[in-house]
Amino acid sequence: MIFKSKQTVNGNPIWMVDTDTQTVQHINPRTGETESHTFHTDQIKYYLHHIEEKRPELLQEIVDKGEIYKHLDELDIKVTDTVNRQTELLMESSRDFQIANEMGDLKKVGEIGNMLRMQAKNMVFDTMVYLWRNE
Repeated sequence: MIFKSKQTVNGNPIWMVDTDTQTVQHINPRTGETESHTFHTDQIKYYLHHIEEKRPELLQEIVDKGEIYKHLDELDIKVTDTVNRQTELLMESSRDFQIANEMGDLKKVGEIGNMLRMQAKNMVFDTMVYLWRNE
């Protein structure tokens, strides 16, 4: 679904977000040039579809205020940083990961590390992606 700002330049919306492609477009009012950015992370995809379904009026408000790119970029950075930190904490507390690491079993380290990263993503997504400024 495409959300367009009410403000326009030459009949075109200044801000637009396509929730299916995770693309934000912005027309610079001074130059008339269109800038486009596509987000490629799961957190942005899941967030956009979630807010589109649950709070479309909030998404429209963010687009109308011209804050959509900043909003998504901030979410992307914070979720990525939090997933990385949570993964580190899970690795530090996992005895199986520590043993595999000490033994130099790279296959096992990778397998356990991937599982712990997925655990971290699930925890972080539940608290950050689906609740991010959704109040």
